[in-house]
Amino acid sequence: MATDHRDELVRRNDDEYAQLKTLVAGIRDGGRIDEVFAGEARDRNVRDVLAHLLAWHLLLEGWYEEGMIGGSPAIPADGYTWRQLDALNVVLRDQWQEAAIEDVERRLDASHAGLQRLLVAHSDEELFDASVYPWTRGLKLGEFCLECGGNHYLWARDTITAGLPDSGHP
Repeated sequence: MATDHRDELVRRNDDEYAQLKTLVAGIRDGGRIDEVFAGEARDRNVRDVLAHLLAWHLLLEGWYEEGMIGGSPAIPADGYTWRQLDALNVVLRDQWQEAAIEDVERRLDASHAGLQRLLVAHSDEELFDASVYPWTRGLKLGEFCLECGGNHYLWARDTITAGLPDSGHP
């Protein structure tokens, strides 16, 4: 993990999210928001990518809620292991196929804000000491928040850019 400081993680998540929002706004302004991606990638359009982010935010929210009341959440999801992420990601994508991109964006904005509230509610020790929360199974809570936040937003920008060449991402 690049940081062991909450404020840096909050800033990283916000910076990466702002860059993603700027990219998506440019694609919308260019009339390409509903364009199907080139290639054979799992995610076929901007909505699929944003829905992927939202789905992982919702997973993290569920892990957190269950873990913080003493439960042992199914991580990454019930019936899936980390080695089965490809299959899980297809299921997550398929859950959002009927959603309008505007709804996905609105919900993603809310879930990003929730992720950031979660971060500021915790100390550096709580976020970056892997032994604090047994439900994280030896991982740092802050690491979950970075992977579902800033690192995932960077992945999303790269995925959108690959799917829509000339979309304005350097």
